Formats: sequence, C-alpha cells, structure tokens
Amino acid sequence: MTLRLPKDIDALVQARADAGGFATAEEVLRDAMRPWLEAEQKRQESLRLIREKIAQGDTDPSDIGAAEVSARLDRIAASIAKTAPDAA
Repeated sequence: MTLRLPKDIDALVQARADAGGFATAEEVLRDAMRPWLEAEQKRQESLRLIREKIAQGDTDPSDIGAAEVSARLDRIAASIAKTAPDAA
C-alpha cells in the first residue's frame, strides 16, 4: 500500500521516526493507528451485540401487540385502584 500524506503530516511522521523510538515512518503510523483500531474493534463488537439483541427480539415468541399491552396495563391500573387507600 502506498499512502500520500499532506506535507505537514508527512513531516511530523518523519520527524518522529528520525527522533528515535521508531525504525521507520511505517512504525510511527502503525503506532498512531493502534488506538483507532482498538476503538473500531469495540464499536464493531457493540454493533454485533445490538444486532444480536434485535434478532432475538424479532424472533421472541412472547411478542405481544399494542392491544394486549393496553389490556395488561388496564388490569394493573384496576388492581392498584382497588388497593389504594382512597378507593372506597
């Protein structure tokens, strides 16, 4: 792979390599890319987990419709109303 960097970035990379600690400009770039790669791997894993949860939800047989949710909430509300101190 061949990369053409802007002159200012190229100069920074080369200066870092020349200063020691890195044998080549490629090593400087590899080191600079490491945090981005780690963050990208975490992002990809998060997306994978989200997609997995969505797929589980799509195939969940306990999926109920809005009417059933409303009916359940009405039953809960009625039950609470019966036990409330001022329900008499």
